Amino acid sequence: MLVTVGLAWIALLAVLDYLAPLEISFLTFYVGPVLFLVWFVGPGAGFLGAAVSAAFWTWEDVFSAHAHPTLTLKITDWNLAVRAAFLALFVWVVAELKRALERERHAAQERLERDVAIAHDVQERLFPRKDPEIRGLECHGACRPARGVAGDYYDFLRLDAERVGIAAGDVAGKGLSAALLMASLQGAVRSFASMAGDGPVALARDLNAQMYALTESNRFATFFWAVFDERSRTLMWVNAGHNAPMLLRATGALERLPASGPPLGALPAASYRQATTALAPGDLLIVFTDGVTEAANTAGEEFGETRLEQLLRDQAGSTVGSLCQRIVDAVQDFEAGLPQMDDITVVAARATR
Repeated sequence: MLVTVGLAWIALLAVLDYLAPLEISFLTFYVGPVLFLVWFVGPGAGFLGAAVSAAFWTWEDVFSAHAHPTLTLKITDWNLAVRAAFLALFVWVVAELKRALERERHAAQERLERDVAIAHDVQERLFPRKDPEIRGLECHGACRPARGVAGDYYDFLRLDAERVGIAAGDVAGKGLSAALLMASLQGAVRSFASMAGDGPVALARDLNAQMYALTESNRFATFFWAVFDERSRTLMWVNAGHNAPMLLRATGALERLPASGPPLGALPAASYRQATTALAPGDLLIVFTDGVTEAANTAGEEFGETRLEQLLRDQAGSTVGSLCQRIVDAVQDFEAGLPQMDDITVVAARATR
């Protein structure tokens, strides 16, 4: 198709060239379609365009009614040779330039992929390397990045002998910039968590102030933070604009832990509320990011919270590790081979006896 367009362009120029006065040179105009052919099709097509142009010039200057009566055959041959050589040299130069640009682009892509692979390895080490040992609670997390590195975050932190923190977050954006902000958020959580004397609210307030001060106004993160007390078997939590986690009770009842304040970094001074939830043996908590519920199939339909809830009920007896993996697999199966558009992160915690 592109070759046809280029040759038709040359044909149009040939007609105009034939109709124009002999004093007008169309050589520079033929450069356009030849450049089009060599750049968008390849050097072979470019040389073809140059040959077709030279063939027309030969016919016009030697065999047509436009053949100049005062020019000798040697002068005519010289003119044709110069014009043909110019176009051929032009094709070669453009083809070499394109190859050089493609080599540079390929090298840059390889460097980027190498940097992303290194960042992926580094980020993998930031996530928990093994499930935490918590008396009365089994926990597991899983993250499947959309672009090599994730802007999602989860963590388990031992705060003292009887309390463990469970964190999950989702940084706005994707790719390396979101991953860098995610690493900053993780570092801040680990620094502030043990010093937050007022509990989850104090941590959310400190994180919000830092993120707002260090990032642009359009950069923010949703965040869920819960502290599990092994003695009282209670979960004290705060939800900073994050997807409301699902708490599937052993009785079959489903509860939600809704947002209790704005996302981190969205406002210079934000207020948060904390709540306390008691856990009974068999109760299952699922914390997830929007990469789970907003994943779409080819029809544009989202995975949604209804499917997630049904999956939890169907797999309620699975281990927390198996449950996280089945959720991730179910979301990717739902996307039916489409490119993953967002990071998928799931944290599961089940109360034990």
